Amino acid sequence: MRKPYLIVASMLVVAAVACFAYAAPKEEPWAEIEARTKFLRTKHYIESVRVHSDVFKSAKAKAGVDVPGPFPVHVILPEDYEKNVNRRYGVVYLLGGKSGWDNGPELGGATYWSVWCKTPLTMDNLKSGQLTPASFQENVSDQELRVFNQWLQNDPYDDVIAVTVWNPGGGNTARYEDYLIGEVIPFIDAHYRTVPNRLFRAIDGACAGAAQAIMISARRPDIFAYAGGQQTDLGSYPMTNDTWRANLSRIRKAGGISYNINTNVRDGCNSYSNGGRLYELVQDMKAAGLPVEVNVFQSCGHGYCAYRYPNGHQALYWFSKQFKKNFMALGINQNKSPQRASSEKESGQRDSVRPPEGAAAIPAQSKRLQGLW
Repeated sequence: MRKPYLIVASMLVVAAVACFAYAAPKEEPWAEIEARTKFLRTKHYIESVRVHSDVFKSAKAKAGVDVPGPFPVHVILPEDYEKNVNRRYGVVYLLGGKSGWDNGPELGGATYWSVWCKTPLTMDNLKSGQLTPASFQENVSDQELRVFNQWLQNDPYDDVIAVTVWNPGGGNTARYEDYLIGEVIPFIDAHYRTVPNRLFRAIDGACAGAAQAIMISARRPDIFAYAGGQQTDLGSYPMTNDTWRANLSRIRKAGGISYNINTNVRDGCNSYSNGGRLYELVQDMKAAGLPVEVNVFQSCGHGYCAYRYPNGHQALYWFSKQFKKNFMALGINQNKSPQRASSEKESGQRDSVRPPEGAAAIPAQSKRLQGLW
């Protein structure tokens, strides 16, 4: 029989080893992450839906296997979505990187963000209002953690709907735009409590998906008022800058786009810190008078670690903050019925209301937002 003090000592040694192992920042191998297919147990519920598509009847998966559509779309719902039934939400559309495309529409497409990059857990963390090193699996500096918590203290996170969709990749995104804008977005607006207006719709992505998010938003600023890029790969997508410049007048005509760009010091695609293509694109955005925020984080190389931790948390928080500004400016979700808000706008009582500085402009030509009331 083992003596009690030996048992206690053994437990302490095990605990010390466990704490030491946990405290070390960890970048899990891609193969291990991509092997996961089950949803996490979080407070943010995930619905897996299939959107009928005439654009993509089928698509290639891993090993060239042809997968028939329709493909899964994962909708990550706010924590109180089923309880607060009168509340509407902004929507962030998330495009995966090349790894998601390589795994195909069934094996990796929608799963990229909902499972591999832990977006529902990120939303849980932000909603709690207090982040710890464990929220980032230690992949955050002390200063960055203080900044995150200061943000949350000054302006608490409001939930959004996050939609993660399969992205076929490639430089020519015209067909994918037809799928995303012509089929997926109308489905989401028809089945969930969104605000079917650009002021409450954002697009973001990882790596190559980030480059595509910037290009798609530039070509369709009538759909997206907000766009972001996480570890944006402009080396593989050098056409992104020219595409953005070619559509600048269209962006201005739509009322502008606000941008959120984040990357990491150790990111192999970090062309911001060295004055490369991403830096040039940001400077062009600023010169055009468009709001753009840039964050360069210390932890994580290129890949899942960043999207799961510093980059993913910052992006979702930033989009939430932009939607909140517009909700407040339009009196939506402010303890009043849509009918009352509509009558106030018709009578001119709220004509002077504008979004706070930094938010995209509210179209002056419309008394109501299409499809809202």
